[in-house]
Amino acid sequence: MAAGVLAECQKNGWNVAVAVVDNHGFLVYFERMDNTQTGSMDIAVGKARSAATYRRPTRVFMEAINKGAPATATLPGVFASPGGLPIMVDGKVTGGVGVSGVTGDQDEQCAKAGLGTT
Repeated sequence: MAAGVLAECQKNGWNVAVAVVDNHGFLVYFERMDNTQTGSMDIAVGKARSAATYRRPTRVFMEAINKGAPATATLPGVFASPGGLPIMVDGKVTGGVGVSGVTGDQDEQCAKAGLGTT
């Protein structure tokens, strides 16, 4: 999965960090490309945890806030930026993948590539 993320990012010349967590949000894999901004390490993990524990893409939190639900930002562990996706197997959330390093839309593009859902 992470290899798919990194391949998409390399193809586009984007330096990112990618994190994969289990369904409880515990880190099972992490990789950072050379020259990725330092802040992206924690953000990638946070996006993956948020997607896994809330069982939805992190984009939905950004959209909720933009539509006038600012209290969404106060939920524990929410990352309101695209790039975090739940990992689904047979209709169940088994984990999450988080990507950070470029724009939210680009992060999400790479995460989708890792899941094979582009």
